Amino acid sequence: MDAQQEIQPKKSFLKFIILGVMVVVLGAGGYVGWNYFKGNRYENIKETQTTKADANKKKDEAKIVFPLESFIVNLADREGIGKRYLKITLALEVFDEEEKRMVARYTAELRDTILLLLSSQSFSEISTMEGKLELKQALLSRINHALGGRIVQRLYFTEFVVQ
Repeated sequence: MDAQQEIQPKKSFLKFIILGVMVVVLGAGGYVGWNYFKGNRYENIKETQTTKADANKKKDEAKIVFPLESFIVNLADREGIGKRYLKITLALEVFDEEEKRMVARYTAELRDTILLLLSSQSFSEISTMEGKLELKQALLSRINHALGGRIVQRLYFTEFVVQ
């Protein structure tokens, strides 16, 4: 029995040593992992903040407005009222000279796109403020689609006459 009693305390002591080593290894691994991922997370946050700052800076920069010639179109006569005409002049806002040159190169395509959309509108669709805002969004979407990207940032009506 003396031999069994002597082996029992050694096993118990060995278990505590192994358990202690495991706690130290897991704690050290957790500490290293925490510092590694914490550092990457803060770097990503800093990069995101820098990117947002650059975007806001670009947004605040002076923008270039590219005026287009006036459009005169017959409005769609869905109500049987008679012929109505729309005379509209637009200005397109872009960020830089390169985008302005791109708009200038595609003027014919843009005029075609704009004429098709305007002539499909009826007086009742564009007579309200909501209708004008929807028309503005539709024009902006189609113009950017024709240019192949988000080149035009804003669109301005500089003249809007219905007769």
